[in-house]
Order: sequence, then C-alpha cells, then structure tokens
Amino acid sequence: MLCVDDNAAVLAALRQKLTLAKGFTWCGSRPDATDLRSAIEFHRPTVVILDIDMPGRDPFVSVKELADHPSRSRVVLFSAHVKRDLIERAMEAGVWGYVSKGDGEDALVDAIRRVAAGEFVLSAEVQSAYLGR
Repeated sequence: MLCVDDNAAVLAALRQKLTLAKGFTWCGSRPDATDLRSAIEFHRPTVVILDIDMPGRDPFVSVKELADHPSRSRVVLFSAHVKRDLIERAMEAGVWGYVSKGDGEDALVDAIRRVAAGEFVLSAEVQSAYLGR
C-alpha cells in the first residue's frame, strides 16, 4: 500500500487505520504524485491510494501512467472532491476505485480489499454523485 496525499494528518490516520485493519503492507507515502512512478517501481504496491487535490503533477496523468505501467498497481482515489466530471476523468484514466473522504476510512478499507481482489469500486457518495442523486 502506497498513499499519496499532501495532508500529513490524513497520511498518519490512514497509516494507523490500515495497520490496525490487518492484511495490508504499508510501503510508504508521498506528499504529491511527482515521483510516483519511481516509488511504484521500487515498492510495487498492489494498491495506491491517491488524493486528487494536491500540488504538483496532475493526479489523472499519474493514474493513466500507472494503469499502463507493468507493475499493474491499482489506484483508488480517496478525495473530498466528488463531482461527476472528476469521476468520469478518473474512470477514463483507469482508476480501480473512487472513495469519498466523506464516506470515511472504513469505506476506504473495504474498497482497497475489493480492488486488490480485482473489483472496480465506487463508494456510496461517489455513486450518488455519478448518478446525479
């Protein structure tokens, strides 16, 4: 598990949550997606958790690059920004999951497990935004 978010408190909370949840190996974190490719090549995580609103490199470009990368790391977006156009961009780029920070860390843990097992996942809030409810 590799986590990319510019909020240090979010990174610390996710690390603690995933460590307590068992079954995850924490590979580390990054404050932005700038050196994500080299981190993926070094750690080879099954799942990468990626925020959308960060300084630096466009996260959707990173998602597309990872979708085409031989490591086959799967990306789960974890963001407070949940709008139909962002969801569409994420799916076009090749995400395996999109979880709203409003759905919480338990929804993220569930999504990570499902994505690692090969399932595409949209959290409840993301599904609602995508379907316009």
